[in-house]
Amino acid sequence: MRLSEVRPEDDTICVSQMQHFSVNDGEGIRSTVFLSGCPLRCRWCCNPETWTPTPKSGRLPGGKEETFGRFLTVDEVMKELARHTIFYRESGGGVTWSGGEPFFFPGNLRALVRACEDRGIPQAVETTCHFDWDECADIVGRLDFVFADIKHMDGGVARFVREHFRRPKIELLPYHDFGRMKYRMLGMESFWTDFETPSKERVASLEALIRSEGVEPVGYR
Repeated sequence: MRLSEVRPEDDTICVSQMQHFSVNDGEGIRSTVFLSGCPLRCRWCCNPETWTPTPKSGRLPGGKEETFGRFLTVDEVMKELARHTIFYRESGGGVTWSGGEPFFFPGNLRALVRACEDRGIPQAVETTCHFDWDECADIVGRLDFVFADIKHMDGGVARFVREHFRRPKIELLPYHDFGRMKYRMLGMESFWTDFETPSKERVASLEALIRSEGVEPVGYR
């Protein structure tokens, strides 16, 4: 079954969160839109509330229930983004589609990307690249920047990135545990896995290795 066949019954899109004034997801001041739905279950994921394509309920430490996500139309998403276009324009920013996996519903992402393109809003996407290229190539072609979150070291994946994306660069994102509270709130602590955060020296040595291979390491932190 193709991912585009898995979708809500109407034309709404499940948006987990819209984070404005973001400066870590691309150039300038941005709005990062977290779309719900992901085919992967990475053990280090900090957004487990986006795994399902529907809103997810959790319980705050004080006992109050909170729902992550809401169904919105493309027009409703654009109406909220329109309030921030002056910040995009003045800072060289824009919108970053994130998740979850933004390409989980290609039809939804395509509609959002076209709507932003029509309004002249620069766009980036954060993706696992876990999607059908032929089905989604037209969407990628409309984007200004792609953050390809490579989940494993594989020569074939590296060649694919070099062949399909212009001027690839690498950003190393050290592991953090910012998502731990979400797992508790959602009753998903059994999925939580602790990893060791690499030292600054280790990250610097890896960036030097990347540089020696002719690839530019970058950082948006």
